[in-house]
Amino acid sequence: MHKLVIFDLDGTVLNVNSFPHWATYLLRAPFPRLGPLGRLRVTLAAASLLAARKAGLIGHEALKRQLQSIWQAATDGDGQAAGRDFARRLKRHVRPELACLLDAVAAGQIDAVLATAAAADYADELGAILGFRHVLATARDRPAGTPSNIGPHKRDAVLAFAQARGWQDRPRVLFTDHEDDLPLIEVCGTVYWFGDAVELPPLARRYPAINLRPGGQAGEILHSVPALNRKTRSIPC
Repeated sequence: MHKLVIFDLDGTVLNVNSFPHWATYLLRAPFPRLGPLGRLRVTLAAASLLAARKAGLIGHEALKRQLQSIWQAATDGDGQAAGRDFARRLKRHVRPELACLLDAVAAGQIDAVLATAAAADYADELGAILGFRHVLATARDRPAGTPSNIGPHKRDAVLAFAQARGWQDRPRVLFTDHEDDLPLIEVCGTVYWFGDAVELPPLARRYPAINLRPGGQAGEILHSVPALNRKTRSIPC
């Protein structure tokens, strides 16, 4: 049976957390269509929010939501040019050891979804650049009070996605690096762990029925994909 492979983004597909990079991009405000004054306003608005977060005046969720609003106002009408530019910058941080797997995803040889708490404002563009046909991220236009795509919300989004595609009975393989994904880990048969290696044995004891494996062995799933062509199969992962 074909598997559904679920990729986390930050710390998994990327070897960095994309959020600080996104905040820095907003501070630099490389939005030429806004003009100098408009760019300065973006910088000041982002800096004010980041200062409030550092002072403990707002939480991470409020910070993300308001940065999304600033981003959307700054990029309105640019045809996603800023999103593509930022996504290309993030692509430099893709784990090289996942290159062959991502090639297989892009070729349609693996049914995969990129599921992330990152803002869809750039995660959708990055997913497209990496070859993902399906991306589940924190929505651009989420109503007030709607949380990020994290924890149980991420699990529910993945399960709803699989149900909608008729893939609900497929074995699920998860690539992740952090315990925020515990709700999703609990509904997957195999998990490749990209977090700290010392965290893997306790997770294995906690979830004895789940096949928990080091992230460095993730390339082995290529051998279970019959449609892979010879060139892709020959690339070590």
